[in-house]
Amino acid sequence: MSRQPADANEEEIRRKVKAELRKRMRSVRGALPVSACEARSAEIAKRVIALERFQLANTILVFSSIRREVRTQAIMQAAWTAGKRVALPRVVENDLHLHWISVDTELVEGSFGVSEPPEDVARISPEDVDFALVPALAVDLRGYRIGYGGGYYDRLLPLLENAQSCALAFDFQLIAEVPELPIDVPVDVVVTDQRVFEAS
Repeated sequence: MSRQPADANEEEIRRKVKAELRKRMRSVRGALPVSACEARSAEIAKRVIALERFQLANTILVFSSIRREVRTQAIMQAAWTAGKRVALPRVVENDLHLHWISVDTELVEGSFGVSEPPEDVARISPEDVDFALVPALAVDLRGYRIGYGGGYYDRLLPLLENAQSCALAFDFQLIAEVPELPIDVPVDVVVTDQRVFEAS
């Protein structure tokens, strides 16, 4: 019986550890009271809005918050108030398509119960995004993150050629090191309710 190469074995171990961390962090975050989620999200929004790259950006990519994810509505509202364009992703098979949204856009329930723009709303090219918000279940100081396991943002991030990518997470979601895989793509900046740092 042949053995797998050492690097393949290590990759499998990393996948298992990552899956366990994903499960654990979903449980921890799920226990966060709604009031704490709202308060911490407000702190994160203040930090994001104060970022120079956010202030200079013309087009912001946001995400629709689900369950106890960081709330992004205040950031969207600040962007609209400042005259910026806002885009939201829609899941299409294995990819994320980006669509313009306004205050009046009526979102629909899409894949995984996430609110998405309707299919007929105008699309935006990833190259047009200046600043991109990315969800995270866990993230480390290098900018590597653990998502829900679909790899959607790891496929999208390389296409955002002109954007600074920014992961949003509560401070307790910071971990020492994400067991990254070859397909994983780190973000540029991480914002929590207690700190802002550039990935290193």
